Amino acid sequence: MQRAGLAGLGSVAALWLLLLLALASLAGLWSGRIVEPGILGARFPQEARRPPGSELVELVQWSDLILFDYLTANFDRLVSNLFSLQWDPRVMHRATSNLHRAPNGGLVFLDNEAGLAHGYRLLAMWDKYNEPLLRSVCVFREATAQKVRDLHRHRNAAAELLRLYRTQEPLAELLGFLSDQQAQLLQDRIDLVHKHILHCKAKAAAGAL
Repeated sequence: MQRAGLAGLGSVAALWLLLLLALASLAGLWSGRIVEPGILGARFPQEARRPPGSELVELVQWSDLILFDYLTANFDRLVSNLFSLQWDPRVMHRATSNLHRAPNGGLVFLDNEAGLAHGYRLLAMWDKYNEPLLRSVCVFREATAQKVRDLHRHRNAAAELLRLYRTQEPLAELLGFLSDQQAQLLQDRIDLVHKHILHCKAKAAAGAL
């Protein structure tokens, strides 16, 4: 990796966006093949109502968000709301400043410096919310699952992020990059997401028998 740690707030925002690009193209984020529980042809149980297409599109957008927030250890979006539920039972109904909706209905994830380097420093506090939230989801977009599978197999999450960072961020050399420890944390979280997706696939396959 480059210099240890991130030098400046702008680098976090650039890395956050580029990690999103590494997981899926921006065009594919709002469209593309929808994956049912367990990925690759698994079916909803007969007694369950298969959601309409519009609901599935909405659902996988939220699963993208939960997966992405887990990878970056973002603590100032869904998990902070979960934390606040103990005092404010209506917190999930309130608007949030870092999650918007585009005119086409797509969710827009906004960076607020609460992921990657900063998030990784606070794992002990926030992973008790981020990890259960990830495990609550078993419906993923096929393109997202494929990208996670590739990053897991090639063991190159940080290298791929660095390649995009150097290509698309003019100030990359000045801003620095993830430390070796942060890069390993990113790969570890990719691996856990991949393991979870495999678990979902196996569970759905067993339920379809």
